[in-house]
Amino acid sequence: MARGATNVVGLDIGADAIKAVQLRKTGEGLRVVGRPGYVPTPSGSVSGGVVVDEDAVAGTISQMVADCGFTTKAVVASVGGTTSVTVRVVTMPRMSGAELSDAMDYELDRQVPFPIDQVIYDYQIIESADGGEGDEMSVLLAAAQEDTVGAHIAAIRGAGLRPIHIDIEPLAVSRALVNVSTNGYNHQTVAIAHIGASQTEISILRDGVLEFVRAIPTAGETFTTAIRRELGTDQQEAEQAKRQFADARDLASLPGEQPEQIAEAKQAMQEMISEALFELATELGRTVDFYRRQHGGQEISRLLLSGGSAVIPGLADFLATETGVDAEVVQPYQYLLWDADELSEAYLRDVGPATCVALGLAMRDMLSE
Repeated sequence: MARGATNVVGLDIGADAIKAVQLRKTGEGLRVVGRPGYVPTPSGSVSGGVVVDEDAVAGTISQMVADCGFTTKAVVASVGGTTSVTVRVVTMPRMSGAELSDAMDYELDRQVPFPIDQVIYDYQIIESADGGEGDEMSVLLAAAQEDTVGAHIAAIRGAGLRPIHIDIEPLAVSRALVNVSTNGYNHQTVAIAHIGASQTEISILRDGVLEFVRAIPTAGETFTTAIRRELGTDQQEAEQAKRQFADARDLASLPGEQPEQIAEAKQAMQEMISEALFELATELGRTVDFYRRQHGGQEISRLLLSGGSAVIPGLADFLATETGVDAEVVQPYQYLLWDADELSEAYLRDVGPATCVALGLAMRDMLSE
């Protein structure tokens, strides 16, 4: 296992898109190498977070590496999905060593919904912001089906690359948005809602420490499916319509000179996805309330939105109103260095929310402990 890797491609293989970013650690900071990549996943090649067509995925990755101008073969990838990966923060009596190892075997059997003899897992004690005193402690447990990890590795190797770590999405997103931030998020209690294709992963960090993880099924595909059913079209056309016209804002706030037909399309689209938007807001609100109850009324100062569907216009304002927590769509590249002659700020702003996982994966060994 390579430790201290400082020139790495972070690779996020999703059901809808494959995202990749190369970072190099320099004396001045973390520098983007080449161009962050965001390409459609070959149809049917990834299902539920699992690579089911290794050759198709490998070919797409190989082409993306060439197109983006990456210069290293070292890769940190993530595994995710609703059926093959489990991430939990569990509370247990304070212990260590062999006693903790035995206890985690029990927790694995209790927390993981698939056969434990077919999983790869790891765990880490979470050092709480209050100094870790008391009779209890929190432990982050991550488990993935062995076949899922193996398929990811096979696709990466098939693309001529060298996998050095397999990580989990909540940790990657936390690095990219909180741990590397210069906005003071490391000293606040911050929630992250990473709105992927099949699920939204909610992470809560206090003083830079991951304290809570939850996944909910309301996500990008929920919006797209609602549009498809209403329009009677296929998923690809519905996705295109969502990106073009979806808007969570009150249309009364839109500029008056907007063409009437576009305003009508936005109005119709808003009605189609309104139920899913309220579902997302409700689950986020419940999560925030649960965290407060479990942590002595601890308030969350910021809700950070990432993932491909985070860019729905007005979503941050809508969720802020519904949850009572100030929200913003993330721009993670503001903390990094890049060559302005090769990359535009507008491009990085566009791909920023969707490539957060890939960014955090590339940072895995680059941030000071």
